[in-house]
Amino acid sequence: MERFIGVDAGKYATKAAEYNTDKDGIHKDLFETKTAPGDFRDDAIEHGTCVAEIDGVVYKIGHGARGDGTVLETSKQTETHRLCTLLACADFCSDDETDDVYLATGLPAKEWAVVAKREEYKAFYPRENIEIRIKKPFFDGIHEKHFNIRQIFVFPESIGATLMDDSPEISETSLNGVIDIGNLNVNATLWQGTELIQDDSITDELGAATIISGLAQELSANFSRVSERMVASILTKQPDYRYLPGDNDIREQSKKFIHDYLLAHTEKIKRCCDARKWSLDFMNLIAIGGTSLILRNELEEVFGQNIHFLSCPAFANAYGYLRLMCSRLPQIGKVISLQDLDKTA
Repeated sequence: MERFIGVDAGKYATKAAEYNTDKDGIHKDLFETKTAPGDFRDDAIEHGTCVAEIDGVVYKIGHGARGDGTVLETSKQTETHRLCTLLACADFCSDDETDDVYLATGLPAKEWAVVAKREEYKAFYPRENIEIRIKKPFFDGIHEKHFNIRQIFVFPESIGATLMDDSPEISETSLNGVIDIGNLNVNATLWQGTELIQDDSITDELGAATIISGLAQELSANFSRVSERMVASILTKQPDYRYLPGDNDIREQSKKFIHDYLLAHTEKIKRCCDARKWSLDFMNLIAIGGTSLILRNELEEVFGQNIHFLSCPAFANAYGYLRLMCSRLPQIGKVISLQDLDKTA
């Protein structure tokens, strides 16, 4: 069976989407981009986790993997990214036949702009006779997946923001700035229509990992020891509930401190756009990436009300890669529908 799959392997989570031609619909998958040694005898696999054999080596992949996750570097060409992308493909493949996979994925804009890097990234993945064995919680035994990767499309990260149904109206001449905030990087990319303006785009390490690490240090210095785990938990809450536990004074002081820190961090993101001389008051601005949900209030405060938030910011790249690939493949050759997606993703 032919499988059409878009994968956005981020520093924190791998987001994947498959277009099913029989049902004319899209399925999605998400798991943490983490790997560690695994063992198929494991009978207590954590949620959001699997044990998988890839290239003859057994790994634990996902939430329960106790490794360090991806290396904190801009490049996507790491072994962890490769393993998670292959697992994402395998998750959508059949148990009882060898599937043909068409894979759409992405690179940071500056890397994508170099043709040699795009070709190198395509060569990073195996193509023929891929066999992956998978065991998940509540699985009935070990499932074997067999597939070949027939074609790989590599797109610039953030292009998905221009391809959603609720994206601002795009024309060939419109300028669209996309602020894609992930776990490690912020990709601030400028587009004329759907064409990347390379010289006016920038990637910087201003994602969630930097926020959490810095905020934990500052809270510890000004209050008492606060771990990164606690900060990450606080930031998942709505802004009115982002404070340290304690009496009213501690709550109010820490709430203001956290907001001020996030606001200052968002100002750094704006300075990236200013450094490229973006016409911020006269262009479409779109925020995507999982961390844009955390910074939504601060982004509106810094960039104003004209910044646009998509209904599926974390999956925008995976859906966009998939949509763009399907429109280019002769066996599909159309813009696939996104109407039945889970808009909370």
